[in-house]
Amino acid sequence: MNNNILSIIIGFLLILGTIISYGVQFHKIIINNSINGINLTSIVMGTISSSLTMYASILLNLNKLEDFTIKLDVSQLIIVCFCWLLYSLIYIFCIRKNKYIDLYHYNEPNLNRPNNKYIYGLFFSSWIIFICFGLVSFIIPDSIIFINIMFFISSFFSLLQWIPQIIESYTTSTISTLSLITLSINTCGCILTVIYQSIINGEKILLVIPYIVSAILQIMIIFILKCKTPRPIFDFTSDELIRL
Repeated sequence: MNNNILSIIIGFLLILGTIISYGVQFHKIIINNSINGINLTSIVMGTISSSLTMYASILLNLNKLEDFTIKLDVSQLIIVCFCWLLYSLIYIFCIRKNKYIDLYHYNEPNLNRPNNKYIYGLFFSSWIIFICFGLVSFIIPDSIIFINIMFFISSFFSLLQWIPQIIESYTTSTISTLSLITLSINTCGCILTVIYQSIINGEKILLVIPYIVSAILQIMIIFILKCKTPRPIFDFTSDELIRL
């Protein structure tokens, strides 16, 4: 099996895995009507990282988009970016619908509850970055410096994005809405990408470090969620219920 056929197979697997994994997470949030245990900072970092990777990859392959394999790779990055943007929208929608800011960590007295400015500031910042970098990409599509800057920023956020979620998962004692299926599929996707890019395509290890780190951190989150014994989210007194 040549590399071109293998690239197509892996490309379709990554696209299918992305749709299934985020679909499971979105379904769990909607069914439970809760975002408890899900960290917005990680979502914002993921949104920024995926957006800049998408833009940089599109600009870098503008002259090669007639190649089906290249189209498949770019399409996968577009879908990932769309999923992260949708993730942030669902998070904010759940907050607005349930006034989740008031409920957030109500039974976690030692934690600081996020306020309106923090939550909406993060949300709008990710969308501002998404729009601004998109406009600049349209204005200077041939700038290699700009493409490299986007790749650098994307890698930086990709390395850091799961750290806030680890802290959230470790410190929150209530039942988390974070999907283990989503984390497992994402981890497998990262490992598959590392194997394909480093072993089959012979890419430098530096290019796949973000995927390696992401896989390790997501495995840590899975381990934390599996080992903890959470208490029900609705664990408050009648007086607190009346007040809320």
